[in-house]
Amino acid sequence: MLTEQLSDFLYEVRYDSLPSKAVDNAKLYLEDLLGVAAAGSVQPQGGIWRSYFAAGDGQQEATAWNSGLERLSCEHAAALNAACAHVMDMDDVHNASITHLGAVTIPAALAVGQKLHRSGREVLAAIAAGYEIGARVGEAINPGSYHYWHTTGVVGALCSAVAAGKLMGLDREKLLHAIGSAGTQAAGLWQFLEDGAMSKTLHTANGTLCGLRSARLAALGFTAAEDILAGDRGLLGAMTPDNHPEALTRALSWDNCALLTNSLKPYACCRHTHAADYCAQLLRGEHRLEPEHITRIVDHTYQVAVNTVDNPEPSTPYGYKFSGQYCTAAMLVYGHLGESAFTPEATSDPRVRRLMDKITLVCDPELEASYQADRNRWAHRLEVTLEDGRVLTRQVEYPYGDFNNPFTWAYEHEKFHTLADGVLGPDRVAALVERLPHLEELDDINRLFEGL
Repeated sequence: MLTEQLSDFLYEVRYDSLPSKAVDNAKLYLEDLLGVAAAGSVQPQGGIWRSYFAAGDGQQEATAWNSGLERLSCEHAAALNAACAHVMDMDDVHNASITHLGAVTIPAALAVGQKLHRSGREVLAAIAAGYEIGARVGEAINPGSYHYWHTTGVVGALCSAVAAGKLMGLDREKLLHAIGSAGTQAAGLWQFLEDGAMSKTLHTANGTLCGLRSARLAALGFTAAEDILAGDRGLLGAMTPDNHPEALTRALSWDNCALLTNSLKPYACCRHTHAADYCAQLLRGEHRLEPEHITRIVDHTYQVAVNTVDNPEPSTPYGYKFSGQYCTAAMLVYGHLGESAFTPEATSDPRVRRLMDKITLVCDPELEASYQADRNRWAHRLEVTLEDGRVLTRQVEYPYGDFNNPFTWAYEHEKFHTLADGVLGPDRVAALVERLPHLEELDDINRLFEGL
C-alpha cells in the first residue's frame, strides 16, 4: 500500500537523516513563520482568533507567538499560531504541491515539542516529516484538485498529525493510523475567494487541530484506514480523478526532500502573483516608471495563476491579496507590497485604481507549457506599453524567495524584525534571531523562548 510505504519512510526519519541544507532551511522557515504569525496576530483577523482562544483551558503547555508570548494548551497554541501564520499571506509555500506547509506543520511541531520537552533535533526531524507528507500528497492531487480544494486545508491535518506523531513517539503502526485519521478529515474549499472572506486561516487552524487529534487518538489505540491516501475510496480519488499516486513514493529520499524545494515570500499576497510583482518591481526601478505614463499592461502567465488571481475588481482586504491586477498596480505605484500596501487607504488610492483598469491577465501557451513541465516554475511576463509607444517587457521565472532564488539569512532576519519588532519587541526578536540558527543545540525546545 502506498500510504504505508510513505508512512514507513516518515517513521524512520531522524535528525541525522537530513542533509545539512534541509536542516538550515527548516530553521529558516521556522524563523520566517514566527515573524509572519506575530504580525498576523495583531491584524483584525488575528484579533478574532485571539479572542476565540482567549478563555483558554488553564493549561500552559506551549507558547502563542503574539505580544504576550503567553502559554496556552498545546492544541490552542498550535491552532492559534497556525491561524495567525496564514493571515498575512507571507508564509512559505511549496510550489510543486501548491501548499503552505509551514503553517500546518511548524505550529504543531513546536507546540507538541514544548509540551513534551523534546530537543531541537527532534523538532527539526518532525518538521521535515510534516513537510514531506504534505508536499507529496499535494503533488499527487494537483493541479487537478486546485479549482475547488485549497491544498493547505486538504493536507493540513496530515502534516500536523505526522509532526505530532513523530514527537509523541508513535510506533510504526500507530503513525499509519494517525495518517488514516488525518486523511479522512481533509477539507478546505476555495469558495471563500468569491467573497474575499477569512476562511483561509480556518483551514490552517482546523487542519492543525485535526492533526493533533489524529495523533492523540492513534496513541490511545484508535484505528483508521491504512490506505487512506491511495485506496479505492481514499483521499486522492476523492479530490480529483486526475490524481498521481506515484508522487506519494517517487524517489523517496531525504536528499531531495520538500525542505529543499520550498519557497519564502517577500510580498504580503498570493504567491501566484509574485513573479509578476517582481517583474513590476524590476521594471519600476530600471525605467523609473511613472504610472500615469502607462497605457496598457498585459500579464502573461500560466492557467492556475489566471484561475486564482485574475480578479480585476476586489472588494475586501483579502480579495486585494488575491488580485493580480491590484498587486501589479500597487507595486508600480508604491514600490513594495508589504502589509501597508493593503490598507483601506492604499487600496482606494485613485492612482492604483486607474492603473488596475489597464491590466489584463492572460494564459500564455509558452508559460503554461513551462509550468506543466516543471510545477516549480510559476512564471510571469509583463508587457508594459507606455504613452510614447514604447513596450517594456520583463519575464521572471523565479522571484526572490523562490528556492531557486532564495532568501539569505540576513534578509530573513530583516524580514523577521520588520514584521515582529512592533509585536514582540526588538529585544525579543533579537534574542530569537540569535537562538534560531542554533536550534539543533537545544536539549529542550522550550529554551527557544526561555526568559523572553
